[in-house]
This record gives sequence, C-alpha cells and structure tokens, in this order.
Amino acid sequence: MTENRHGGDIYAEDLTGEPLDFSASINPLGMPEGILHAAQEALTRSAHYPDPLCRKLRTAIAAREGVTAEQVFCGGGAADVLFRLLLALKPKKVLLPAPTFGEYAQAAALAGSGLVRVPLQACNQFDLQEDFWDALTPDIDAVIVCNPNNPTGRAIPKWLVKKGMERCAAIGATLIVDECFHDFLDGPERFVMTDSVPENRNLVLLRSFTKMYAMPGVRIGYCLSSNTDLLGRMYDAGAPWSVSVVAQECGIQAAQDTEYPARTREYIAEQRARLEDGLCGLHFHVIPGAANFVLFRNDRIDNLAARLRARGILIRSCANFEGLDEHWFRVAVRTEAENFVLLHALRELTEKEGGTQWQR
Repeated sequence: MTENRHGGDIYAEDLTGEPLDFSASINPLGMPEGILHAAQEALTRSAHYPDPLCRKLRTAIAAREGVTAEQVFCGGGAADVLFRLLLALKPKKVLLPAPTFGEYAQAAALAGSGLVRVPLQACNQFDLQEDFWDALTPDIDAVIVCNPNNPTGRAIPKWLVKKGMERCAAIGATLIVDECFHDFLDGPERFVMTDSVPENRNLVLLRSFTKMYAMPGVRIGYCLSSNTDLLGRMYDAGAPWSVSVVAQECGIQAAQDTEYPARTREYIAEQRARLEDGLCGLHFHVIPGAANFVLFRNDRIDNLAARLRARGILIRSCANFEGLDEHWFRVAVRTEAENFVLLHALRELTEKEGGTQWQR
C-alpha cells in the first residue's frame, strides 16, 4: 500500500503542526485516565513477551459481555481480527452491502473470496432494507454487515439482523456483524446481538475499544463467537504476540470501565445533532446518523477536502467507498468548539462559491 486509504493520516509531509482531524471517528473526550495509567504501568513489564492467548484480557471482556472467555478472541485491532477471521473461514463468496467499510472487501480478497454487493440507496438514507437478505443464496458462505454502518452512520434494527442470522444458519453461512461503533448508539442494547452468541455458532460479532476509549494507536480489538473451533483457527491465521503487553492492559482497563460510554453517548448525541443542523444550514445533503460521525454530500464546493486541508482541517473523502463518489464526505463528531471551527470554515467556503443545491 503506497497511500493511506483511511482517515487519521496526520503524518503526511504537507501538514505543518497538528491538524484538526475530523477524518478519524474517535471519541472527542479523549482517552480515560485509567487507560493512560494502565499503559504507563504496562511499559514497566514490557521486557517480557505478551500472553499470546490474552487470557486475562479475554476474561475481562467475557465478564463485560456476558459470554465465556472461550468465546472471545483478541487481536491487534479490529482490522487484525477481521483479516484473521476471513483467513480462518476462507469463504468462497461473501455478501456485503455497499457502501460499507472497505476492509471487508480487502480481507475477502486476501482470503481468495468472491464478492456479492447489494447497493444501498441514498433515497432510503442508505438503510439496509429487508430485501438485502434476498441476495443470500446457497453459494454464499459469509455475510458481513456493519451496525451502525460505516460510513453512513445508519443503524440496523435488531429484528432485521436476527432475520439474516436465521437465514444464514439455514444455508450454513457465517454472519459477521461489525459492532465497533455500537457504544455510540442511543440504547445500544436495542441493537447489539450479544445475547444471540451462545446459541448461534454461525454468528460472529466484531468489536473494538479503539473508538470509544480513544486509543487507535494502542491497537486492540476482539470478536465474540460460540464457534470456538473457528476462534482456534484464528490464532494460526496471523503472527503470534499480535496484542502487546500495553494493549492487553489497556483493554483490561477499558473492559472494566462501563461508565465512560454512557457519558460519551450523551455528549455525542448533543454534538451530532448540532453538527448535522449546521451542515443542513449550509445546504449540504446530510444523512442523519446514529454514531459519532456524519455523512454528507457536497455539490457546491470544488476541491473541498483539499481546501479544508490547506486550513489544517482533515475530513474523510468517501470516494473510495463502493457505492459512493467524490461528492460524499464523512466527518467525525468532535467537541463543540472544534465542530464550530469546521462549520465556520465550511461557511466561508460556501460564501465564496455561492448558490445552494441540496438540503435535508
């Protein structure tokens, strides 16, 4: 890979100083002190190899999620877990919605899998519809859905995920539900599929502490499944010691901290509404979301990302998402002051361009 396909690239040579980064959807309240202290303390024990089985971390996650430690697999970030999962499964054909997170297709390609994509429609706010499951034919081995979806921010009702789970079970396909942004949902228990894990071996839930606990540089992700044979094969699908001593200790601390998400959700909901209203007020076409980012369409400002970048503001172009194009952008929900800076910059650029074309 010669160029960054994601947000969060603050290392580019054309950037001077630390930019205001709306391209990576990380908790704007920052890393909790307890996790920072855990990382610092873990450094003193980093002369030893980490536990390759992440035993204490898996026990902590199991207690948080209400599953057994044997039903937890940990990796060096959710992407590491995803790639190991597809390599362990080696599905012949994978069903995906479009648009959705690009790494699903990359992991499938590495595993030698073919792809079937079902387009999501802008006129339906890019919601996954019930007829998505009509594309689930007997030759499909795995389905991946993201809830809430990245980059749209739209949440899939639990009943609709369960319907897909049942149809997958009927044909022997594995359903992978990426719930890495679930902590930001209002009432996440209304969406997450954790209670279905014990009785459904064809279900795998992908999770991460990265977004909520603001630690993307630490790299810690996990998945839940009652298919322990599959989880066992995932250990052989990548390099050993992929979760460092520091990452394991940070993950243990995060697993024990259940208050931070509640406080964050309240703040994000308020700031997301203000950011969406601000974008609508500037006549961008906004897809109202349920996570800590907002998808919007720009038909007014030429070279939008580059012009904001020149001001030290990074946003995520969605041109490389299947089903979107260069007119679509994703911005993280950050602090009230930071969101104001973004909206002010957009206002100045729209005033230079003039005209209005889209409105929610």
